[in-house]
Amino acid sequence: MRLRVNPNRMVLLTLKKRLAVAIRGHKLLKDKLDGMIKEFVSAIKNFKEKTQELDEDFLRLQKLLILSYSQLGKEKYEILTKKRVDLSISYEKKNIMGVTIPEFNIKILGDPFNYPFTISNLEFDLVNQGFKNFIEKLIDYINIYKTLEELAKDIERTRRRVNALEYVLIPSLKETIKFIKMRLDELERETHGRLTRIKEIIRGEAER
Repeated sequence: MRLRVNPNRMVLLTLKKRLAVAIRGHKLLKDKLDGMIKEFVSAIKNFKEKTQELDEDFLRLQKLLILSYSQLGKEKYEILTKKRVDLSISYEKKNIMGVTIPEFNIKILGDPFNYPFTISNLEFDLVNQGFKNFIEKLIDYINIYKTLEELAKDIERTRRRVNALEYVLIPSLKETIKFIKMRLDELERETHGRLTRIKEIIRGEAER
């Protein structure tokens, strides 16, 4: 769609500069979009692997916990599962392709193995160690999820901007520039024609 402007040389020069900036901006945004899509695809693959890994770990820990409880009995199990640790979660910001993404970190405060081993069994020990590893993997999983979430939002925003430049602004600028050039050429021909006629009139008057 052609822009509504006055067809003069000043406007033509301004539009040419805008077109150059738009083309350069389009290339930069397109490169950024391609980079973010590559990061997104890589994160998706990692996310699927982590999902399967967490599912398998959870089922394994659940089976061990059931087995441990059945062997220990309620009284010993309650003693062993008393609270011994606190979890501290913090986060910092990281940058991927210009996208700000929160990255969570976890600290386990206390000793998860501070319980009487004399009443414990192998299954409970494995659950205790496995749960610690599971929590750490879960934080990694959340970080990947947040990366996917923020990248997806910015990919969509960037795609809209790329499309707006590629299919709206750049074609409109090109069409308007073409129109102004044609209009200026037309005006130049009209001016040249008038000057030619004036010269002929002056020449005719001079010959009389």
